[in-house]
Formats: sequence, structure tokens, C-alpha cells
Amino acid sequence: MDFDDIVIGSGLAALGAVLGLEHSPRVLVLCGPAQGSFSYYDERGTVPCAYHGEGGLGNDWHGVIPTGGRNNFAQASDDEFAAAFARFYPRTPILQRLGSASLFVPWRPIRPREQLRQLARQRGARLTLLQQPAAGFSWNDRFAEVTTATQTFRARRVWLAAGALHTPGLLERSLRRGLRRPMVSDHAFCYLGHTDELAPPRIVHSREGMVFPAMYGSSPAALYTARPARFGFRELDFGIEQRAVFGLPTGNAVMKLARRMSPGLLAEAFYNRFGVFSAAPRYSVYAQVVVPDAYSWHDDPDLSLRARVQAIGVATDEARGNPPFRGLCRSRRPEVYIPGIHLHHSVDLAALKAAGVNEPGAALQVVDASVLTDIGPDHHSFKMLLGAMLRARDAVEADQSSHRPERAAAS
Repeated sequence: MDFDDIVIGSGLAALGAVLGLEHSPRVLVLCGPAQGSFSYYDERGTVPCAYHGEGGLGNDWHGVIPTGGRNNFAQASDDEFAAAFARFYPRTPILQRLGSASLFVPWRPIRPREQLRQLARQRGARLTLLQQPAAGFSWNDRFAEVTTATQTFRARRVWLAAGALHTPGLLERSLRRGLRRPMVSDHAFCYLGHTDELAPPRIVHSREGMVFPAMYGSSPAALYTARPARFGFRELDFGIEQRAVFGLPTGNAVMKLARRMSPGLLAEAFYNRFGVFSAAPRYSVYAQVVVPDAYSWHDDPDLSLRARVQAIGVATDEARGNPPFRGLCRSRRPEVYIPGIHLHHSVDLAALKAAGVNEPGAALQVVDASVLTDIGPDHHSFKMLLGAMLRARDAVEADQSSHRPERAAAS
């Protein structure tokens, strides 16, 4: 046997699996091609929906970690969540915040590419990183087999974490058609309007990041946030139209905004990144909304997705119905939204079960967002990482438990 475990992918879910495989004797990570490529939501190429390459979209993840605890698909306790958080941010106590709606935004997001390389240095021969994409896989009662363009590897288990857009295709090439759903779910980020009846949000700074307030409303599918409205934002709807052009104004988007002379968005970008300019006479209100079946597959492989505008409108309209804010001057452009870049539920779970995947003890386990049916309104990435870590850890512990009687008898 070449390896005990093979991880396909190198994004946040793959990182979680590798962390959980800490005590696996031999682990191979197929990181994807050395020269990766993006796919985009639309022809403008403003917002990527997938990256086929080392690190995945985790290379550009903003690092937002929710504390509200909604939709705990990772099936993690508060202590497990806090312990995983402390692995990356040991100087920021988080346990007491769990259960309250807020968002932790770190100065340094978890970058899976760098984290995996660091783990490879620490574990030495027990962890191998290979810059090749998986072409397909198969398994029998004794082992699983994964092929790339040039090599074939065997392992006891395979952890599939290629992402919501790439995992379905790999499953279909390897097993059978019908595993890819015709539609994919996502978050949509929509603008509700302005309010001047809001106290300045309390932002808590730490040495490792900031905690921003958030709110849940009557809609179980929405998470609400408010940001100071300045300059161009005083003209209702100007802000969301510009954000739809630029994408989410944080990180390298700050330079784009500065070049285009959009002072309102620039002020909001500094608020998002540094928590400055928080006091303002008026606030822009946004909602992050989970949208089941938000997209169908596009015929153009570079675009990948086609928006289902009616489904997105139904979800965002529900979030607008009863927001937890007073004195809201409502947007006149409810049709404008920004893709959430939180794609999920792209694999048919019934077909996956029929194929024997993800069953207890199965050689093939899918641990990325393709198999998450409802991520809720919160940012899902850290919970996805945590869920993959716990599943991989439990699998290794089950192996060790099953071998202990044999070792005791031999001794």
C-alpha cells in the first residue's frame, strides 16, 4: 500500500482533513495543478466561483469566522470549535462569544496552501504534497486507487475535497452519471437600504483580528450586518451598484476602488478591513442570504454557472421582508445582488449513498461543500474545515481502536 490516506484537493476542506489525519502514518495530498485557473460567475470575470489549483479559493478567502452557531453541520461542540479556532488564533478567546451573532475577521486569514506546506515540514515523510490533479479513482474491499495524468496511488481511504464545482465532475468520471445535481446553492449578498436609527456598532479589536456585530432576523436564511454610509452612499442604491461592479470591497479591492475614485466604497473597505470610520449618521444595511438552487451549470466551462434569477429574488425578498433594523429607507434596486462565493450542495446525496460513498467506514469520503445541503446564513468555510477535521480524526481513531486488541494479543 502506497499510503494510508489520500486527500484530493488543497483548499480549506482539504486542510481540515489533513489536520484530522495528524496520526495517520502516511498521507498524500494531491494539491491540484501547479498553474491553476479560475472560473467565474459571469462574463465580466469580477467574482470567481472556483479555483482549480493549489490552495483553492482559500487563497483569497477573507477569513470570516462566525460565532453564532447556526447550522452546526460540523457537529462540533463549543469546546471543539474553540480548540480548532485556537490552533490558528491562540491569543483571541472565542469560547465565551459562541452562540452570539458576531463575525471574527482576522488580520491574517487561514491560507491552506501555506498551512499545508508548514504541516509537510513538520510531519516529514508522513505527509507528501504533490502538485497534480486527480483524474479519477476506484476502490474495492481492500484499498482505494487514485490516478493522475502520470501516476497511480493506492491507499486505505480517499478524502475528496476538490470543491463544490470540481468534486461533482470527478465523482461522475470515476463512478457514474447522476451524482452531479443540476443546480448548485449559494449565498447572495444583498443591500436593504439605509437607516439613521442605529447606534455605532461596537467593534472589538484583538492582536489577531476584529469582531464585528451581526444580527439574525425572522428569516432563518439571513444574516444581517450594518456598515457606515458615507459620501456616495448617501445617494440611495449607489453603493450596491458599485459593489456589484467591484465585488466585495476588501483586500486587494481597496486599490481598485482608489483608482476609480469611489470614496464611499473606499471608506467601507477600510471599515471592513480595519474597523475604522465606524461612527456615522447613517448606516447601510446588508443581508447575507442562503439561496437553495441559486445556479444551474453553464455550458461554458470558464463560467461554470448560470444564475437562476427568480430563485435568488425569492430568497432576498424574504430577507427584506422583516429586517431587525428600525427606520429603514428601502433600496429601490432589489434585483441587484453580489454572489456570496459560498457554493454548496452540488452533489446528489441519494445517488452518493447508493454508490456507497460517505457511508461509515467507506473508503471514499467527501468532505467539502458539495455535500452540504444547508449551510445556513453564516459564513460556512471554517465550519467546513472543522467538520472535515473531525471526520478524519474519528476515522484514524477508529483504526487505532480496532488494532489495539491485536497488538495486545501479540505482546
